[in-house]
Amino acid sequence: MSTVILAEKPSQALSYASAFKQSNKKDGYFEIKDPIFADETVITFGFGHLVELAAPSHYNENWQSWKLESLPIFPERYDFEVAADKKKQFKIVDELLKKANTIIIATDSDREGENSATCF
Repeated sequence: MSTVILAEKPSQALSYASAFKQSNKKDGYFEIKDPIFADETVITFGFGHLVELAAPSHYNENWQSWKLESLPIFPERYDFEVAADKKKQFKIVDELLKKANTIIIATDSDREGENSATCF
């Protein structure tokens, strides 16, 4: 694998894929064939939040249920977890990015979009 284009959501990936000469939809990504890319190129995507902050109970059993006296909750360090319903897509994105020689971050230009790549 040479180039991976990371889109923020499936509709964005589809729009990018349709702009190229040829695209082939696969499970969780698009293969791209276009003269602009000499090497193997794919477009993959996240959706919703593939990675989220761990629940308060992850840090402390006493934080399992919300109580006013437990607030505010400030763990020493914050941990992230892959959302249960998004593990398949996370794995696809993770594997594609690990094989890439070049990664193009093509997410939205807001804070959420710019942070997408930091999860991998």
